[in-house]
Amino acid sequence: MVTSSNLLAIQNPWWLDVSAIERDQHLLEIENRSYRFVPAILDDISFLPGDIHIIRGPRQVGKTTAIKLVIKKLLSKGTPPDAITYISCETFESFKELQSMLIDRLKEKREHVYLFLDEVSFVHSWQRALLGVSNMGLLKNAAVVLTGSNARDLKESGERLPGRRGKGRDLKLYPLGLPELMMLPCFAGKTPMEMLDIYMLVGGFPHAIADLVEYGAVMDSTYETYRNWIVGDAQRYELRQETLKQILYRVSETLSSRVTWPVLIENSPIKSHETALHYVEHLQDAFLCKVNHCYDPEKHGPAFNKARKLYFNDPLLYAVAMTWRDGIPNIYEYMKEKLKDPVFKGKLFESVVINHLSRSSENVNFWYSTKQHKEVDVLIPDGEKMKLFEVKSQVEAPLEALGQEVDIIYPESFLKMICS
Repeated sequence: MVTSSNLLAIQNPWWLDVSAIERDQHLLEIENRSYRFVPAILDDISFLPGDIHIIRGPRQVGKTTAIKLVIKKLLSKGTPPDAITYISCETFESFKELQSMLIDRLKEKREHVYLFLDEVSFVHSWQRALLGVSNMGLLKNAAVVLTGSNARDLKESGERLPGRRGKGRDLKLYPLGLPELMMLPCFAGKTPMEMLDIYMLVGGFPHAIADLVEYGAVMDSTYETYRNWIVGDAQRYELRQETLKQILYRVSETLSSRVTWPVLIENSPIKSHETALHYVEHLQDAFLCKVNHCYDPEKHGPAFNKARKLYFNDPLLYAVAMTWRDGIPNIYEYMKEKLKDPVFKGKLFESVVINHLSRSSENVNFWYSTKQHKEVDVLIPDGEKMKLFEVKSQVEAPLEALGQEVDIIYPESFLKMICS
């Protein structure tokens, strides 16, 4: 349903008043803050007429702030305010409503217009709205930026726009990684090892970082905010909250272990391993979880039928998953205590390494052999060869697997790797 605020936005949008962007809530929250981070994700792409760019990433990660900063930059360069349209899509009930608004905004011909559709994946069949206005010739002069928090929907729907995206690109915006965290002025003077400890405790979501700087700890209300959007997104796909809670807990409980779907639901009220698969697929689509598959040397690719490893995409998500089921309060202090356990800290460090490597290479797998009693945490294709890594929190003897030496990633070598 089109709300009065959305309708007002189209009839009398804030972007028509250049000074109003200076009062925008998203931008004011980070203005002159020592934890302010400006994503560079849109700096190196074109905004030519006919381009349709898609930005994917989890909720509450800064996609809205990023595109509003782009709008501010466009205005500062003299772009006419009425050539820029920003629409938040969270309250639309159908693509027809969205299409109607787009027609209303784009029917006045201009040489070059900029269209930003925020959280477009909330609109079922949103691509039909774009196809409709495109077929009417209304996107010919438009540079379009779409954001959304469901990977599968955006990918599949984007593929339904054949020949209509110009030089548009698919981009991903994740929570801050450790290199970005180390760049923030609020952490000036911290050693790389201190920053690694902070990252494993807090993660890279903007609100959690702001809490740490402002209050010295992440507030329970912030963890609740992230938990609520995880629940809200799941409910859109008719997933049960109680089942989601159990799956999140089991993913955290099996951290760094190989699991089959039946193993994942052990010691839980979930009865079907098909349910586990369905919920984990959703967590993947929502940018919350990474599934690492075992590498098959004979097939030169992942073995989807073998046990896999599951990792959350940010340390904060482990805090949410481990405490939600049992209603544990003072989550920040709980995580501080958990990280005093060297076993848990080592497992979380493995997750951090896997996630950072996965952001630069999508073909990250692991390998194990029950016959040889060997396992390697990371395999990354490197031309016709493979790069093999084992993640360790302390020094151990050299390893060899698949006929080659395995490099060991310790905290010190990991920090050198990501800072180089």
